[in-house]
Amino acid sequence: MKNSLLQRLFNRLDETGQPHSTDYSQLDGLQVLVVDDSRTQLYAIERMLKAVGVITLLAENGKQGILMARHKLPDLILMDIVMPEINGFQATRYLTRLPETQHIPIIIISGSDQESDKAWGLKLGAKDYLSKPVNKDLLLTKMCQVLAEASSSKTLASKSGQPSMVQAV
Repeated sequence: MKNSLLQRLFNRLDETGQPHSTDYSQLDGLQVLVVDDSRTQLYAIERMLKAVGVITLLAENGKQGILMARHKLPDLILMDIVMPEINGFQATRYLTRLPETQHIPIIIISGSDQESDKAWGLKLGAKDYLSKPVNKDLLLTKMCQVLAEASSSKTLASKSGQPSMVQAV
């Protein structure tokens, strides 16, 4: 009983006692830009992503993140908020309004868990918001969800003849 509870706490088994069957194979080969001024955070997130086959691009501040996003056009961006020069809110606002990068979904990952920060990030165009320290399964699940939503938006837009990203009302 105690072992079972501990394994569930550490995400090795689900509530029924069976191993997790989460499949992150859809992330294999995707290119993800991680923007964070903490090298420790960059390394930790990079390890999580590489474990499932994600190709990572790393930027150490908002300005570098914007330049890399414009040049590499990644499939997804993971953005910290508190950074020197250009913070994550400013970078998110810029990238979601720039025609060449507005299609790239952004997930904010921040040390702050304040609802006002989350609301502001979503208002600026981020697709989701996670608090640090990030749980690997939660991060990968959110990435899959955001990418699926972006893919379905592109499909709907192409069928209707609208621009590639459709804003949900």
